[in-house]
Amino acid sequence: MVLGRLLNVLAAQLVLVRGDSMAPLLRDGTWLLVSRRAHRHRPPDRFDVVRLEDPSRPGHWTIKRVVALPCEQVQLDSDRLTVDGEEVAEPYLRGRPHAGPGQQLEWQLGRNEYIVLGDNRLASRDSRNYGPVRLDAFRGRAMWRPWKRIS
Repeated sequence: MVLGRLLNVLAAQLVLVRGDSMAPLLRDGTWLLVSRRAHRHRPPDRFDVVRLEDPSRPGHWTIKRVVALPCEQVQLDSDRLTVDGEEVAEPYLRGRPHAGPGQQLEWQLGRNEYIVLGDNRLASRDSRNYGPVRLDAFRGRAMWRPWKRIS
C-alpha cells in the first residue's frame, strides 16, 4: 500500500485494530493513524489513546487509553477511578463498569510509569493484568481513524 509506506516514512503508521477492548471508540477492524514520534515532543497525557507493546507479551502491540500519569496514586474498582484522591470522570465508558466485578486495585506510580486501560473493561487486557507501563513501551499516539476495513 503506497499510502501506508508514505505514512511510515513521515513518522506515522496505519494500524488495524484487532479486538474490541477499546469499543465503542475503536472496534475490531477499525483503521487508525498513529503518530510514532508523538512522545518525543511531549509525554503521554491523561486520556491519550496510545499504541504500546504489551509488557507481558513481547512483540504484541495493543491500543489503550492512558488514565494515570507518573508519580500518581491510583485506585480502581468497579464504581470509579480515583487519582490522588480525586474521582476521575470517564465518559467514554458510557455506563460500563470501571473494572471487573470485585476488582479493587491500587498503584503508586513511579517516575516514567503509566496506567493504561481499555475502554471496554470487561474485554480488555491492560494494566489491571500487567501493572504499570513504562514510557519506553509506548510506540505512538492515536491521531485519526480514517478508514474502516471492508469485509
